[in-house]
Amino acid sequence: AKMSPSVFNFIDAKNKFTASARHALSGKSSKPLISIFNQIPGNETEKKTTLDQALRGVLGDLIQKPSCDDYLSLIYLSIDAVTEGICSATTPFVLLGDVLDCLPLDLCDKIFSFVEENVSTWKSNSFYTAGKNYLLRMCNDLLRRLSKSQNTVFCGRIQLFLARLFPLSEKSGLNLQSQFNLDNITVFNKNEQESTLGQKSTEEKEDGMEVEEGEMGEDDAPAPW
Repeated sequence: AKMSPSVFNFIDAKNKFTASARHALSGKSSKPLISIFNQIPGNETEKKTTLDQALRGVLGDLIQKPSCDDYLSLIYLSIDAVTEGICSATTPFVLLGDVLDCLPLDLCDKIFSFVEENVSTWKSNSFYTAGKNYLLRMCNDLLRRLSKSQNTVFCGRIQLFLARLFPLSEKSGLNLQSQFNLDNITVFNKNEQESTLGQKSTEEKEDGMEVEEGEMGEDDAPAPW
């Protein structure tokens, strides 16, 4: 008689993946995860989805004691897991989004440095299609939290990162429907002789000089005692 195939048990698999992920973190190697992935019965999709959930659960525990190094180690682990084909390509981006949502802005700065340094990874075939919308949303969420006047440098870094990540032909940066602001009217002179450019500033300078020199017109004469 044929042996019936083992039924996939989500709870059991998630517990095993969680324990294995913690072990992989302490050893800074994805080998324990790969080993458990191959041992657990079930199809690829079921196992990948379960590992995605387990990694988010481990991150949830790490968030309790803020340490950027621990978060980044877990995200590196998820990148390795994607490369090995044992978790979804979106998982590193989901974890990044979770971290940035939970941290104050000074720590977000450190996490974003990691995002900038790995732009070549995000642009690779394994990650770009899966992650570009996550990265765009993540950057827009950060920009909404930042002050344009007080966090100018951080805002600029985010804009530069997006410029490096997306090609010039990226749809999100194009005006595909040709929608223009017709209420915005720019008045200009076709003949140089009609131009008033520079005249106003010259007059203002003369007025300023007169005031500085202390000259007063008839209206400005001091009132009699």
